[in-house]
Amino acid sequence: MGRRRFSFSLLIVVGAAVSSAGFAASCSATGPSNVLDSSGGGEPGVGAGGTTGGVDGQGGFLDIDGGREPHSDVTVNSCGSACGDRELCTGATLGLDDDCDGSIDETCACIPGQAHSCFRGDPSFRNSEGCFPGTQLCDETGTWGPCVGGVHADENCHMDSGAPCRPMQASPFANLDLKAGTGAFRADAMAGSEVWTVDCPDGVDPCPGVSGTDPADDFKPLQSGEYTVTYTKRVAGGATQSCQYPLFVSAGGLRVELEWEHDVGIVDLDLHLHKPNDTQPWSMSGSAADCGYYNCTIDHFSSKSSDIRWFLNSARLPDPVNWYLDPVPGNNGCFNAPRGVGKQWEAHGLGCHNPRLDLDNYECEPDVKDPDHEDFCAPENINLDYPPKRQWMRIGVYYYNNDGVTRDIHPRIKIFCNSALGADLGPAGFYSPERPVAFAPADRRKRFWLVADVLFPEPDECGQAACIVQPLYENASAKTPLLTTRDDAEASFGPAYPSQP
Repeated sequence: MGRRRFSFSLLIVVGAAVSSAGFAASCSATGPSNVLDSSGGGEPGVGAGGTTGGVDGQGGFLDIDGGREPHSDVTVNSCGSACGDRELCTGATLGLDDDCDGSIDETCACIPGQAHSCFRGDPSFRNSEGCFPGTQLCDETGTWGPCVGGVHADENCHMDSGAPCRPMQASPFANLDLKAGTGAFRADAMAGSEVWTVDCPDGVDPCPGVSGTDPADDFKPLQSGEYTVTYTKRVAGGATQSCQYPLFVSAGGLRVELEWEHDVGIVDLDLHLHKPNDTQPWSMSGSAADCGYYNCTIDHFSSKSSDIRWFLNSARLPDPVNWYLDPVPGNNGCFNAPRGVGKQWEAHGLGCHNPRLDLDNYECEPDVKDPDHEDFCAPENINLDYPPKRQWMRIGVYYYNNDGVTRDIHPRIKIFCNSALGADLGPAGFYSPERPVAFAPADRRKRFWLVADVLFPEPDECGQAACIVQPLYENASAKTPLLTTRDDAEASFGPAYPSQP
């Protein structure tokens, strides 16, 4: 009765919530950071919409909006090193509060459904210990929304606040010891009184439970995003005390997660990733250009039945590779995949394959909370740990089957690039949240959703290399998703890739 499929991969960082303070005190630089001289010397500043400031050939200077400005008005902050005098919209500056006014990218255009990491306050603290970015989503109007989550410079994240709950780090898919986030706050806890609970981010349903003999020693998140951990204890005299800290879950390289509702009965959607810069038609049963359930799992790689060999085998990183075995076992994310699949990857002896379908989901029970249980409703996901640079890749979703389900199914795709959310598509990004992408019951074995194209650029002058996610539309002005059929997808790749940025 149906298929059994599994596997996975992740990177986890935990940050502590600290007391809030005004961002203005954090801003430490007001002078020019990149100024062009009258002969065009110096480094240009990166401006809004991808324009570059510089000499206009007419004795003036081009401002970031394309207008002419005098020399005194060319101050920019192209690498986000400190507070500047304006908001910038490209490269390393995207998602930063460049002018430290409390708003991020408020003047920057975006495509609905896109996302990026964001950091409030003085940008120079974004990589400081104790500081963690939040996430911004582009809404249906093409406007960047608020920066949600994270721990920021306007909260003095770079200072030791003495907060009871503190940051921690963990390897992908490891069973987390949640005690590490509580620090000395546990010291006076009464024996047997300690309790950890975890609230999952939006769209993660079911939320894995905290389990094990010692509850703090066994939490395994299987989806990316920001979780909230709450620790509660009793102290002498019976008083109850608690603290909270965020848990950030993500993966390096490219990670694509597919989820849908599981409380309606048995439904099977299949996630697909197309070979970079290749325009052969798709294949629902797998092909050398289409990574999916039929050819991209450990079962196929271990039996040598997979024809997915997109890259040369090489130990030189970060060049893309088919197989890579990291000398540090904990860095091989596929080894920790649940349901015993990680043990299969490890036993194979070659490390993790790129790309791979780490976890596939068909039949599950939404009430199961143990992520290692074979009936846990985990998301499907495809990972490419070492994606190629400057090569477009395309993501698709196929409605494979259902078992008599009579309701619409609403797929949701989250695209993560180097640990940051790059797009959240399905319930948002095309229609409004009230009108999500929908697969009707009659769509089974027919419907194919061409979701988005993804490209990893070369690092910019600031050493940043955030990916570019281009959602695919049937009608761009109406923001309608590009829904096609299996027959059409297997006859044609779809629209041409965008031009190189």
